[in-house]
Order: sequence, then structure tokens, then C-alpha cells
Amino acid sequence: MAAETPTNNFIAIPDLQSVNASIGEILSSPLSLFQSSCGASTSTVGQLQDKISSLDLSLIIPEHPELRALGYSIGTNSFSGKYNLVLPDLQAAAEMAVGGSISIAVGVLFAAMLYHFVLPSREESSTSPTKTRTLLIGSLICVISIMPYVLFDVVGIQNTAARFSVMAPFILYLFRTFEAAAGFVPRGADESFRRYCTYFATPAEVLFEQRVTRKEMIQSSMDVMKCAAIMSIVCTILSPSGYTPFGAISAGEFYEPVTVENYLNPRHLGNCFAIAFFFQSGLALGTAAIGNLVQILTGYKVLRAMKNPMLEATSPSDFWGKRWNLLVHVVLKRGVYKPVRRYASALIASLAVFVASGLFHEWVVHAVFLYNKQSEGVVLGSNTAFFVWNFVVIACERMLVATKGVQSLKKVLPRFMVTVMIIMSSLPAAHWFGGPYLNGNFFSDYETFVPMIRKM
Repeated sequence: MAAETPTNNFIAIPDLQSVNASIGEILSSPLSLFQSSCGASTSTVGQLQDKISSLDLSLIIPEHPELRALGYSIGTNSFSGKYNLVLPDLQAAAEMAVGGSISIAVGVLFAAMLYHFVLPSREESSTSPTKTRTLLIGSLICVISIMPYVLFDVVGIQNTAARFSVMAPFILYLFRTFEAAAGFVPRGADESFRRYCTYFATPAEVLFEQRVTRKEMIQSSMDVMKCAAIMSIVCTILSPSGYTPFGAISAGEFYEPVTVENYLNPRHLGNCFAIAFFFQSGLALGTAAIGNLVQILTGYKVLRAMKNPMLEATSPSDFWGKRWNLLVHVVLKRGVYKPVRRYASALIASLAVFVASGLFHEWVVHAVFLYNKQSEGVVLGSNTAFFVWNFVVIACERMLVATKGVQSLKKVLPRFMVTVMIIMSSLPAAHWFGGPYLNGNFFSDYETFVPMIRKM
């Protein structure tokens, strides 16, 4: 008698690369067909890029004496030299566009499954067995979590800024899946299959109850150009110093002892502010550009995601809840806060939101900087620590906001001083968030997508 094959009770879980390879094989045929059909376009983009690179867009500033104004002085020949206007890398932009297009197409497929089998408000969902519905939701969450890695492998994306852009829709897909499972889909988004696909797969918050006017469309286009100009200026100013304009200084990682001297060092705070302002400007440009495109294609208004939090916030709650990345704020509110609030206090629900925000940022850091890349100094855990710290700030605000001392202080202090105090509540620990991006060369990769001026 042949010996029986020994069995065990453990399930062999394949590693991420083997899973990606399997999914990649499934996608290889349609993608190879897509790539071959785009071959001529890619060649054209390459030729156009060569022509742009050959253009001489330089400017020479002659020597100048020491300049003095308003008590400040600029050294002799500080600005003299040859400067060159560097235009965006069209090939990198095309690579990002391909990855982003595939992301949105995959989002439509997710939306179709959710619309027909998961949405609690639809009759189909009531006839579906609970176990089947739960299994489908769990499967979608797993696929959404893995798909960015698959796309990076299949499309061959190495630029970290392009990876970030391609991954961004999947962050929204994840929390929109949570909100669909919990029954918190925004009003009007599920009125029809087409509308729900538009809502779910669009990397913007579409306001279906508000039609965009021609005046608003023009203003939106102007905002995009304004954001692009600001981003170009920010990159031009910060690039020569490697995005540490006040000199490289380390305040320590989140797991190391905190020293007041290092965390409140003016140079450290200056570098943190510069990187935070870069993120604000970059998110403002990205969300404005996508939002403007969505308004043109759909005719509906889109939520403005960034409202100048670094310079206008009046409280920590105002910063995070009404000004900073409202696109992510609304999906976290519907996908995490409201479901948790059913069973727990507002404070616990807020904690869940900040922890969820930290965890999805860790997912971003791993996928963008660590997956199939060599990135020294990129530490997991620091983003979660940063958001937990900001939850502590929010909790303290809720305890103190109603006190007479705080109310009197807000009335006496100028608004800009209030904003400075708000920013200072998080700025000393901001390197916990920005560190992985700085060490992972995100900023230099981002430069390939914006026009900027370099001193030769």
C-alpha cells in the first residue's frame, strides 16, 4: 500500500510577489495588447521629449554687487549665473497616466460588484446571504490592497511620485468599500449604476446635487494654473537644498527619546514647515487638476479638497476637519467614523479615524518606497505615530476649547498668531510623517512632473 501524503492544518500563504505574478499573468494578455496598441504613441512621446530636451531655455544673470533693502543684504553675485527652465518629463507623465487609467478602470469593476451585491439600500443585497455578502466585501478589500503592487509590477513604475498618484485611487476605493458595507454611501451617489460607478471610481468627491456653472468652471481652471505656478516655485526654491532649506538636522525617529532641544530647534521646525507646505501645495495641485477634469466630464461640482490649512487654520479641528485633504476626510468620516460611532463615543470614533489614517499611510509608504525598491532610512510606523499624536492634540482641544482662558486668548490674539499656535502643535513631530518621503527621494521624483528653474 502506498504511503499516504502527510497533511497538516496550516494553510500555506504565498508571498506578495507570487500573488502579483499570478495576477500579472491574468492581466498580461489584455495589457500586452494595450501596450502594443500604444506603441506608436509611446514612440511619439519619446520623440517629443527628445525635442523638448534639446531646447535651450537658459537665462544668464550677470554679476551684481551686494544688494541691501529693508535692513537685509544679499551677497555679491548671489543670483548671478546661468539658469535653465526644466520642463516636465513626458515619458514619466505618460507612464503615470497609463497606471492611473488602469486604476480607474479597475475601480469601475469594483463599483459594479458593490452596486449589485453589497449596497444595503438595494433590494439585491437583501436577498443575498449574509455570508456571501461578507465574503465578497472581504475579497474586495484584499484585492484593493494588493492591486497597487500588481500595477507597479505590470506597468513597471519606479518613480515614487508616479507610484503615489497611481495608488491614490485605491485609498479611496478601500474606504468607499467600507462605507458601502456600512450603509453610508453619500446621498445621490447610488441613484443609478452609472452614477455610482462615476462616484466610486473617480478620484474626487463629486457633488451630484450641484451642477457646475460656466463661471465656476473658469474659476476652477484658473485655480489649477495658480496651484501649478505655486508648486513650480516651491520646487524651484527647495530643490537646491534637497528640501532641507535650513540644513540637514535630525530630531530623532518616533521610537527614540524625545528631546525638547531637538524638536523645538528652529532649523528643524523650518524644515518641517517647508515639507508640510510642499505637501499642501502638491495635494492642492493634484486634487484641483483632477477635480477640474471631473467637472468638465460630468458637469457636476467637485469638493475643493485643500483650503490653505497651513496659513489659515483656526484650530486643530479646523485644520483636519475643514481644510486639509477633505477628499480623504469625507471617505474616512463615512467609512470609519460613522460606523464606529454607532457603537462607541465620538472620542473613540475619532481615535479610530486617526489610527486608520496612520495605517493607510503606512500602506502607502510600503508600496511606494519599499516594494521592489532600495530605500534607506524609510521607517514604517512613523506615519501612524504622527496621526496618533494629532489625535492627542484634538482630544486636548476638545477638553480645553470651552474654557474661559482659551476663549479669551482667541479673542485677544490676531488670527495669524492663532494659526501659528495651531501649526506648532504638530510641526515639531511633522518629520515623523515627512521622513519616509524625504529619505525615499519622493521630492526629487516629483520634480519630473512640474516645470522648474535650476541654476546650472
